[in-house]
Amino acid sequence: MKVVMKNVKILLFFFGFAAVMVLLFGWGLPVVFQLSLHNDYIRSLTLLVVFSMVVLVKRLNWSNYLVFAVAIFSFLGMMIDTAGNPVTNKPLEWIVSPIGQLQLDQDINNYAPGQYVISDNLSILKPGGEMVTLSTVWLYLYRCAQYLVLYTIVGTLLAAIRGNKPERWPVPAAKVDEVLTPEMEQRVAAELKRREAAGTTLKVVPEEVQEHVRQLKKDGQLILAIKLVRQHTDLPLGEAKRYVEEM
Repeated sequence: MKVVMKNVKILLFFFGFAAVMVLLFGWGLPVVFQLSLHNDYIRSLTLLVVFSMVVLVKRLNWSNYLVFAVAIFSFLGMMIDTAGNPVTNKPLEWIVSPIGQLQLDQDINNYAPGQYVISDNLSILKPGGEMVTLSTVWLYLYRCAQYLVLYTIVGTLLAAIRGNKPERWPVPAAKVDEVLTPEMEQRVAAELKRREAAGTTLKVVPEEVQEHVRQLKKDGQLILAIKLVRQHTDLPLGEAKRYVEEM
């Protein structure tokens, strides 16, 4: 019976995976593609949202692979969002303004049902009416530089925001007054003996606990402060007392 249920679960998982793929490629991606044709901001916003999620979820920073994320998403932006949008194209318009007016057009060729090819054409309309066609290489280079700057700024800000959040919440002050039961005392004593035997004595008070210890000492509750230190370290009573007094 267990084998049958296991096989049924595998088949159901396969069916669910197939359904998701069919919906994604048969409905989701075409809808996104159509939206991107009628909205110049969809591609850049989608890339920005995905980049932000990757940085926040993976806790990336400049010492932890953020540079690779910036490089990869800049390349994707250069290839996917080559045409850009009116906002990101403003600097490019300012660059070519001494020569003429920037013209950026897209040609959409439908070779077969569901098969599209989009080509971007970059040109400058001079005041005299002459149209100068530029190589799209310059457009790719500009878009790559633009996304490098954008993702560098966004990645730095997100890394700073994410880095300021503590890994663990501070120990609530209400837990300081909790009394250990005899059973808990025995377990703590056994754990201390085990650590002493293994040579892994913990003598560093966690930072989130130090603030509570200082506050208790300030309030004159030295016994509770010493007890809190001993609950979070393997310090003996004498060392815990000396630690609190020297804070």
